[in-house]
Amino acid sequence: MSEPIGTSGHDVDAVAILIEESSLGTEAARELRKRTSDEVAAAVMGRVEMLDSAAGHRPGRPGRWTAAPAAGAPAGAVLGQLALRENAEPAAGPSPSPSPGSSGSSSGWPPDSLLDRLTDRTRQELLHLGTVVRYGGDREVIEQDATDTHALLLLEGVVKVQTTDETGDTALLAIRSAGDLVGEMAALDRKPRSAAVVTCGEVVAKLIPSGELLAFLHRRNEVFVELIAMVNDRLRWSIQRRRDFLSHPAAERVARVLAELVQTYGSRERHGWSLGIPLTKVELASIAGMKPRTAEKAFSDLRKAGVVVSHLRRQVLVPDLAALREYAGL
Repeated sequence: MSEPIGTSGHDVDAVAILIEESSLGTEAARELRKRTSDEVAAAVMGRVEMLDSAAGHRPGRPGRWTAAPAAGAPAGAVLGQLALRENAEPAAGPSPSPSPGSSGSSSGWPPDSLLDRLTDRTRQELLHLGTVVRYGGDREVIEQDATDTHALLLLEGVVKVQTTDETGDTALLAIRSAGDLVGEMAALDRKPRSAAVVTCGEVVAKLIPSGELLAFLHRRNEVFVELIAMVNDRLRWSIQRRRDFLSHPAAERVARVLAELVQTYGSRERHGWSLGIPLTKVELASIAGMKPRTAEKAFSDLRKAGVVVSHLRRQVLVPDLAALREYAGL
């Protein structure tokens, strides 16, 4: 194997140190820089077409792709068929504080998503990778234990990351939305998928083969830093859930998860805040680390406290977000 592109100099040494000392410090990740030959990397990079007009574009929010070319279309054809639906100009006056569900980010992508973390030029280069795909609602787009290695860069919509144990019980691990990268673990270490990814409504994404993603990471070493930061944030979130399990009763743990999700994805309605994602009470409770039989009891306590209203199987309303956060001890 020849020495890969972009793996020399002090920048690579710094990246190697970051990988060694982070949650990506596995043997497979440490060897990430030497998996792609010069020839393969050069072929992939030859597909990248950096358009000045595209590099200067900054959407007002995560864009809605209005065309999806057939799978396997070359990068130039993909770019030629894509269009972003622009937002109307904001009204004059002082900028309001970000509200739950708003991007709150100058990039136009959700805060702390991978696309939000990148510079304009690097972001646009990443958006040029792969092939545009469109999925319907409630579809498993990544299968647990599968051996495929592509990643999905979400452009529109929301997915849930979930895992199923040997007994058939399924637990919801996380929610991901536009700007996020999912499936990157298998793309990096080439091991079987550790979790499944299921769509919550229609989703548009870029399907990026492992080799193409690795070549991009070799070319753009600074993305290693942001990818590590993203993984570390996810690890910290998981650790916080474990801490909640040790120090908070079931209803408070659900309240803490629900408050965070509403703060990130929710929208204001006439009688309160709606999560806006079709999740069952059992799924919401499973993020907080509880079994299905405990979920109804937890939501019963939340209803009695007046911080949650839930009538239908997939409808949870938060009358007062501040009251929910106070109940959760946030």
